[in-house]
Amino acid sequence: MHPPDDEDLQLGVSKGPIALDRIAAIRDFSTLMASQARRELLIFGRTLESRLYDQQPFIEAVRRLALARPALSTRILLFDPREAAESGHRLVDLARHLTSRIAIRRVDDDDRDRLDAFLVADERGYVRRRLADTMEAVADFSNPLEARQLRVAFNELWERGTPDAELRRLFI
Repeated sequence: MHPPDDEDLQLGVSKGPIALDRIAAIRDFSTLMASQARRELLIFGRTLESRLYDQQPFIEAVRRLALARPALSTRILLFDPREAAESGHRLVDLARHLTSRIAIRRVDDDDRDRLDAFLVADERGYVRRRLADTMEAVADFSNPLEARQLRVAFNELWERGTPDAELRRLFI
């Protein structure tokens, strides 16, 4: 399936799954979805992949969302957040400056059997790779049922997750 033009896609409006099979497409669709989020952005994965999330347009979208919301707007849940912090990931740096708006936690050891990676925007849209190690994904800009299911799973993982002590030290 060939993805539609970016300008045609609207969060909460454009229905239907879009198959993505290249890193550039996953990056572009994730950025477009993040740029349209108005309430909440959730990111789950083994790592905070630089090729997807350490790109200036994505960082800018997260920054705009964080500054537009009076409370926590972006939550990131990773197997090892320190890897991103030590590599100088700009999203970690942004979280360091906007601690009340962007939070990063480490996945609990008991939850490390998950194989997927995903981004959820406003309980409306998502970009999901069933296997985090592959560059095959599905994006859907208006699938509240699936987006809510991913959000519920994220929230359960978030509650069991912990702020990484080493990451906190790096923030000081």
